Amino acid sequence: MLDTTDDELPLGRREQNKIDTRRAIADAAFDLALTVGPGAFTVDQIAGRAGVSRRTFFNYFPSAEDALTVRTDGFLDLALEVFGRMPQDEPLFDSIIRAFTETTRMEGLSQHGALFRMAGSNPDLLRAQLHAWERAEARVVVALRRRLGAGTSELYLTALVGSVLSCTKAAMRDWAAMTSDSAGDPGQELEERILAALTMLRDGFSQHPSGPVLRD
Repeated sequence: MLDTTDDELPLGRREQNKIDTRRAIADAAFDLALTVGPGAFTVDQIAGRAGVSRRTFFNYFPSAEDALTVRTDGFLDLALEVFGRMPQDEPLFDSIIRAFTETTRMEGLSQHGALFRMAGSNPDLLRAQLHAWERAEARVVVALRRRLGAGTSELYLTALVGSVLSCTKAAMRDWAAMTSDSAGDPGQELEERILAALTMLRDGFSQHPSGPVLRD
C-alpha cells in the first residue's frame, strides 16, 4: 500500500516516496485509460488501483486527465537533463535532436502516442494535454536561455521553441492519422516522424518530400 504518512521519514526517502506515489497514480490512470477508455473511469478508481486514498490523489493531481498527462512532464524532465549535458559548442539544433534521440532510448514513445490518440476523442484529455504543452514551452525557453545566455532575444527564444513544438505536434498528428493499423513498433514510428520534422526544421525545410519522411 503506497498511501503512507511521509512526516517521519528521512528527507531522501520522503522525496522518493512522493515520486513513487506519483508514478503509481499515473500508471493506474494510464492502465484504466487503455482498459476502458479516457473519460470512462473516476478518480476513485484510479486511487483504488494505485493503492492510495482519494485525498492523496488530489494532493498530486487536480483531475484524472492531469494524471494521464504527467508522462509529458516526465519525458521533458529527462530530455532537458540530457540536453543540459550537451557540449556548449555543438550546433544548437544538433543538440536538440541528439537530446531527443537519447531520451527516447531511455523512455520510448509508445505510451505518449497512445495518449495523443486518446485525446482526439476526449475533450478533457485534450485540454489537459494542451496545458502540458504550455508548461513544456515555458520550461524549454528557460533551458535554452541558460544555454544561449541571458542576453538572447525573447522573440528568438519563443519563436524557436514554438517552431520546435509545432513540428513535434505536426509529426504526432501525422503519426496518429497514418499508423493506427501498422504492424511495426508504434513508438519507433512516432520517433522517426518527430526526428524527420525536427531535421526539416534544422535544415530550413530545404527539401520538399512527397510522402512521409522517415529515418533510414
